[in-house]
Amino acid sequence: MYLRRCYRQKDGKRHGYWALVESYRTSRGPRQRVVAYLGEMDAAGRLGIHQQAERPAVSAQRDLFGEVEPQWVEVDLKRIAVERKRAFGGPWLGLELCRQIGLADFIERTVVTGQEEIPWPVMAQILILARLCHPSSELHIAEHFYESSALSDLLGVPANKVNEDRLYRALDQLLPHKEALEKHLKHRLGELFELDYDLLLYDVTSTYFEGEAKQIPLAQRGYSRDHRPDCKQVNIALVVSREGLPLGYELKIVPDTDGFAKFRWKKIDRWREWARLSEGCYLLRSNVTDWSPQELWRVYIQLTEAEAAFRIQKSDLQLRPIWHKKLKRVEAHILVCFLAYVLWKTLAQLCQRAGLGDEPRKVFQELAEVALVDVVLPTRSGVTLRKRCISRPTEHQAILLQRLRLELPNSLEMTRV
Repeated sequence: MYLRRCYRQKDGKRHGYWALVESYRTSRGPRQRVVAYLGEMDAAGRLGIHQQAERPAVSAQRDLFGEVEPQWVEVDLKRIAVERKRAFGGPWLGLELCRQIGLADFIERTVVTGQEEIPWPVMAQILILARLCHPSSELHIAEHFYESSALSDLLGVPANKVNEDRLYRALDQLLPHKEALEKHLKHRLGELFELDYDLLLYDVTSTYFEGEAKQIPLAQRGYSRDHRPDCKQVNIALVVSREGLPLGYELKIVPDTDGFAKFRWKKIDRWREWARLSEGCYLLRSNVTDWSPQELWRVYIQLTEAEAAFRIQKSDLQLRPIWHKKLKRVEAHILVCFLAYVLWKTLAQLCQRAGLGDEPRKVFQELAEVALVDVVLPTRSGVTLRKRCISRPTEHQAILLQRLRLELPNSLEMTRV
């Protein structure tokens, strides 16, 4: 990264300001993007930015910094304070997972941006990360979660720019790219974890609606796995790999000729008696003839991965109940839950690789305790300095980060979109 001198015309005069610019590679060659607009800065300010830059500036830019001595101030130790503690570990870890599976880059390339003040790809990331870290409604995200988390610092979107309407519209922008997202994830997860797609596992569950859901054709009555027969529901079919990594899903329901969900049952006493006598035994039948009994049993047991996926989505990610009243918003809600689950299972795979077992929930909860705070430093001269700092990880957290090959930044400076 490097500093770029920029100019603009205002009131017939030429005004200069500084921007922090990052170079990156694309398939069409190197490109540059502005990380932050810094305004007017003196030499000392430019030196501070230079020290924070991850890459050295090119020789042509070194004259910007010059030979500037750092400024020193005396701090009043009795008045040092800590303000605005925010949740940092969970959102930061979620962004790291997005980076590893290329989710953020894919959304930025795919979701169309226009004249909106906050880009839709950024708002879509807020929805996914909120679903991973603290599942709740769009209203709760806007009024409570976002401000109490470090997402404004990590994504550069001020808290007053995140509102319920903007989040709803981001759902609308994300949904049309469902199929492309599934194709991207299949390729990237297969590449990242060397997945074998010779066998895919498939399971069906349902989730229910609060309210009458009159405008949603998929909402029908039927057997409720959630023990809410009083509510309409929608069936969800999930496809996962042998390792339990989610690859795609579909919304489905089987109506009769009148549009009502079909449900048939019949009591057969002799089958019931046979089930009682054979309780505790399994009989597996398959059209695959070249597998051994052991292989067939192992694959059957792997179906529990799909079942576990639904349990995580319904409990940890709060797939249920659905409060939306429009079909497209329902579909987008389920898509966001699906993408958050992809991040969850990515963490699970990383934990297994690192020898941390099969409990990503514990790892996530432990790292989520890392906080972001503002340290207030009153000086003898009367000027108050504020430094945004990340809490030092505990010994256990440091071990987890080291095993996962992740490194917390030492400090964080806010950038604005």
